[in-house]
Amino acid sequence: MKHEADSVVEMPGLSEDGAVYRNERGVIAENYYDLQGLAVLDGIRAQHPLPTASSASLARSLFQSVEIALLNLNDLFERASVDLRQDNLDAAVVKLFWAKGFHRLVNLLGLLPARLNGALGSSEARGVLKLADSPAFQTYLTTLRLFDAEVIAAIEDGRLAAETVIAEGSLESAPYNFLHLLRVCNQESMSWEASLATVQVDATVGSYADFVVSAGIRDCVYDRVLQGDTYFTQFRGLHQIPETLGDEANDRCEAAILDIRRGDLANALERLQTVVTLIDTMTAAVPPMADHLSTTDYHAIRENLGLTSGSHSVGLHYHMFNDLYQQLSAEIAGLLGEADAGETAFAERIAEVRRQRFAEPRAWLTHQLIDEALKMQALIFHWRNSHLHLPRNNLGGDMTKSLTGSPEAIKAVRHMMVSARNKDPMKALARGRGMSGSAAGTPVATPLTQYVESAVSLDRVLLAKTGEATQLRFEDVQKRLGFFANRCPFRAPPRRMAGATVPAAE
Repeated sequence: MKHEADSVVEMPGLSEDGAVYRNERGVIAENYYDLQGLAVLDGIRAQHPLPTASSASLARSLFQSVEIALLNLNDLFERASVDLRQDNLDAAVVKLFWAKGFHRLVNLLGLLPARLNGALGSSEARGVLKLADSPAFQTYLTTLRLFDAEVIAAIEDGRLAAETVIAEGSLESAPYNFLHLLRVCNQESMSWEASLATVQVDATVGSYADFVVSAGIRDCVYDRVLQGDTYFTQFRGLHQIPETLGDEANDRCEAAILDIRRGDLANALERLQTVVTLIDTMTAAVPPMADHLSTTDYHAIRENLGLTSGSHSVGLHYHMFNDLYQQLSAEIAGLLGEADAGETAFAERIAEVRRQRFAEPRAWLTHQLIDEALKMQALIFHWRNSHLHLPRNNLGGDMTKSLTGSPEAIKAVRHMMVSARNKDPMKALARGRGMSGSAAGTPVATPLTQYVESAVSLDRVLLAKTGEATQLRFEDVQKRLGFFANRCPFRAPPRRMAGATVPAAE
């Protein structure tokens, strides 16, 4: 039975046929680009250009990601304060679980200045970015002080028996979770503040707000909000951060491809190391959603996501995971000689590079480029695997359709993963390195997976129950009624070819 709050109405507006679709919570997205506010991010890049794949653009991407996370933390603590005033501690605890996830993500962002020190700044750095100058940081600090005052008042007037809860409670208790999560969040925040307090960059910095374009990032976070107590803003934020870092990673991957073509393997290696580090950090945006987005909370926002899918991300799904990844693989393979020499000869060339790596500079650089390419391969497939949490936890099985109409969402995602593995251009490099299993495209026995996916496992029961709940609530999606009777308008973008728009060199 369809919930009354989920009914779709057409109102005058912006879509191609002259109507914008809404339900009682707000606008229903027309596409992924619209849903995630990517037009705002693209507008920032166009209106405030920086040299492509430069230390300045890297610093901006880092601090824009931090701004997005801090604005989300501010939103969560503001709403937790409302819950506390309404004596709804259970709801406040959920906000703090989400906050912990964002704090952990900011902590990993805070490691980037050290991990990317050579790419971010130098002894001749011309500018410095100070976290204390961040508008989002200042807003969050003000909100935290107000929140703390409310919690202290609740402790002092006896509404929250902190001493008893801490001494006698455990994780089964909402009051204990509330206080424990606050301790965890506070420690995490002191850690990331220290890491991001001052970061030198090879760029002239007038003001933090102007360099990072803080006002534009705030617009990106809040350009679309829903009515009610939902986690729509957080869902978007955990997509916006990878998209922001992904734009920078793509530019550097393209530059690395062009470096290899020019024979500048040293510069290519440094760029590719940065790409791998950025992708590694991007994957940290997945666990907060997997861990904290309950089925009910996802269902509360599902219809507003419209006919969208994460596979519609042009920057990540198409440019990073396909176009540039394939071209990078081809260029690195080309360093080893003719591509059609056969697998045995290819493996021998990789082995020869390994043997010569300490004696011959080009062999060392080629060896290291292969290392980074295989790290990139592992992280991309880790990203894909991690995203299976979302359809598993929030849609379920038993022919539960996706928003875009795939007959069964989980099977559709797995099919894409299998297809990507089968077509993976890095397989030959992995096999040449002596790797086995999925990285090398060789089948292996998976007894645990076979059991979990079998008809007798608890997992199969849980997926069925989740699917039943999803299908019952979203009859319009399942039967393609109303707005969801429309065909998905998304079309694959043109391929991104390295050199078509040549990135500016540092």
